[in-house]
Amino acid sequence: MTASENQTHEGPPDLIVERARLAPGTNTGTGTGTVVAELVDVVVRDGRIVTLGPGVGAGVAARERIVADGGLITAPFTEPHSHPDKALSRRSIGPQGLPSPLTDRPSLMQRQRDLKATFTREEVADRAGAFLRLAAAQGVGTVAGQTDIDTVTGLTSFEGVMDAREAHADLLDLRVTAFPQEGLVQDPGAYDLVAAALAAGADRVGGWPNNERSPEDQLTHLDQVFELAERFGVGIDINIDYFTDPTERLLLPLAERTLAHGMRGLVNANHVGALETYAEDDARKVIEKVAEAGITVTVCPTNLSGSRPYRGVSRAADLLAAGVTVAAGTGNLQDNWEPFGNLDPLDTARLAWHAVPLSDEDDQGVETAWRLVTDHAARAAGVPFGTLRPGEPADFVVLAATSLTHALRNEPGPRWSIRGGRIVASCRGEIWTAPIPEGVR
Repeated sequence: MTASENQTHEGPPDLIVERARLAPGTNTGTGTGTVVAELVDVVVRDGRIVTLGPGVGAGVAARERIVADGGLITAPFTEPHSHPDKALSRRSIGPQGLPSPLTDRPSLMQRQRDLKATFTREEVADRAGAFLRLAAAQGVGTVAGQTDIDTVTGLTSFEGVMDAREAHADLLDLRVTAFPQEGLVQDPGAYDLVAAALAAGADRVGGWPNNERSPEDQLTHLDQVFELAERFGVGIDINIDYFTDPTERLLLPLAERTLAHGMRGLVNANHVGALETYAEDDARKVIEKVAEAGITVTVCPTNLSGSRPYRGVSRAADLLAAGVTVAAGTGNLQDNWEPFGNLDPLDTARLAWHAVPLSDEDDQGVETAWRLVTDHAARAAGVPFGTLRPGEPADFVVLAATSLTHALRNEPGPRWSIRGGRIVASCRGEIWTAPIPEGVR
């Protein structure tokens, strides 16, 4: 397409990205994994990609322009596991007079109950909105967020998160999981509250069956999660076998129920730390069943720290080798459980490279680490991974990094988030390293 064809009577394009490098795994319409060695321009008008290819934006005036200089362009990142209702609530622990510091799990659980009992719809919406704006600035296009629903917070947290979702729909998509943090059996009333949230627009049903008091109640919890999923026609986003505790054995029942209910590919399991403790033969059998059920597994690299027993990162490498889709997520962010976090998927990918670990893979596992926060994360969130081709919505991210290795190093530099053809968020930083000579990785 020539410059004159690009600049029609409709006026100049809304946006041109100049000299970008398609990230490995980018789908350009000719198959995922397409590699285009040349740098490409992307021309955008009316919220859609008009054309994409080497030099197609040269000499064309545009309302906005990004000069990528060889930086990567990719479909937006996905945050596959987070808690936007709790995010940034750590600042309230002191003012509420809650005990600190704490290290044991029961005390931390009680402090969380006490904290969320003070939440208001407006305050949750404010914090969740800040969380979503931060995610968008980091290049995240979809957030999968669990929201506590129980007899402590009622629907307050859910309603606040839904308000934030509506207010920030121009920045990103938020898929809300109705999450019965306190249980379904031991917290009478939670089942009806979760049902109400699903009726009001929650995207998936969550659960934490290990938190029930007896093995029988744990299985009942699982059954009720599947009952709610079928009743409302939604997928499942469940926390299961949370700790590195060999007595936690609910992943196999989850896989069996997934198959029995015909929900293959509709279930995401978070954490799955206990799998680390299984004997090799037991682990292999469970992993085979998880693969058969099409369950995605989301791990949080930050789970290597914190309370005891620590939560772990499951057998992520073994799951990947068996064909299971594994994603990496943030989990908690500046709340009762985690004082840190910045929602940057590149930091998550780098931490996962160490934690999984991926250093023994071909090309040192960098591409696998990247996939944990791109197409794998999208599948775990239950959404398609974006496509960059003419006619498709202009939703993508442009990085300063010119390779996946440089991206995971996360050297300071500009980053642009484009949604519907508009630059909706960006972050910038000065390069703190000396220029890298050509040809040096």
